[in-house]
Amino acid sequence: MSTGTSTGTGLRIGPVGLRVRRRAAAATAAVLAAVVAVVVTALLIAVLALAPERELAALAGEGSRIEALVVDRRLTRALAAVLVGAALGCSGALSQTITRNPIASPDVLGVTAGASAAAVLVTVTPLGAGAAAGVGGSALLGVAALAGGVAATALVLVLSWRGGFDGYRLVLVGIGVNALALAAVAWLLTRAELEDAAVATRWMTGSLDGVRAAALVPLAVVAVPAALLCAVLADRLGALRLGREVALSLGTRPARTELQALVLTVALASVATAVAGPVGFVAFVAPQAAMRLFRTAGPPPLAGAALGALLVLVADTVAQWLPAALPVGIITSVIGAPYLLSLMIRSLGRTRA
Repeated sequence: MSTGTSTGTGLRIGPVGLRVRRRAAAATAAVLAAVVAVVVTALLIAVLALAPERELAALAGEGSRIEALVVDRRLTRALAAVLVGAALGCSGALSQTITRNPIASPDVLGVTAGASAAAVLVTVTPLGAGAAAGVGGSALLGVAALAGGVAATALVLVLSWRGGFDGYRLVLVGIGVNALALAAVAWLLTRAELEDAAVATRWMTGSLDGVRAAALVPLAVVAVPAALLCAVLADRLGALRLGREVALSLGTRPARTELQALVLTVALASVATAVAGPVGFVAFVAPQAAMRLFRTAGPPPLAGAALGALLVLVADTVAQWLPAALPVGIITSVIGAPYLLSLMIRSLGRTRA
């Protein structure tokens, strides 16, 4: 008599697996509760303070125009932080899963740099800057960033193909493509008008300043379906972490799963970059932290999304309260760089042992 629960891939989950899933669900709920708490804190405790009853009145549409504007900006920024962090955390988990490499985030694989180069091209060229400043400018930046991310990913895949894909080869080629894209960004900035270059430079550090509600639409359009697809692919991604041969023997199609995960990675990282710029280290730190926090066998996409949302939201809240307000990308880099170094040191220690 079977004691497990069957999944859509033909895999069977035993009692231990069910306990792991329940624990992961409880941890996800706790992280989501923390996200809600930080959003409320960001709304109530800001540089320009409003009484809680005035915040509620503005949210209900009963406040003054100034109060409504202040609350709208705060809420938009908080939602942007949540969506950007979730998109980056999920994309990082997916890229680390398909490459089976803990440092293979979209930042390293060139996806983010390619998206940045395309978005900067739109921002600093006279024709693109005029179109981006008008109606539908956010959508234009989103399309440009997505195209840039796709182009960079395609280049990485073509250059790294040797009868198949290897995780470390993908990382090495991605670093090279990343360097080329950043060089293109630097060249574009030297050719741009001073004002456009200043805007693009601040955006390149990863910033949520000036994010408008319209910019959240393309991000939500990509992020919500991606979350649903990640839930559908969860079992297949779990099998893929065991290796392509094992995944194939378990009845899954590893090549198809890798392609689907790669498409989601590019879409999520590109649209998040279009909204906030390249917010560094979130796509790397969030999945690795989620894997350790939830005690999963590999980087979990949905848990990584939840932790990424919390990370960016907390970092942006802290950035606004510093004596000199900083872009959120600087705070996430300060958090992520030491984490990357510690992970590399631990990996070297295990290799020598």
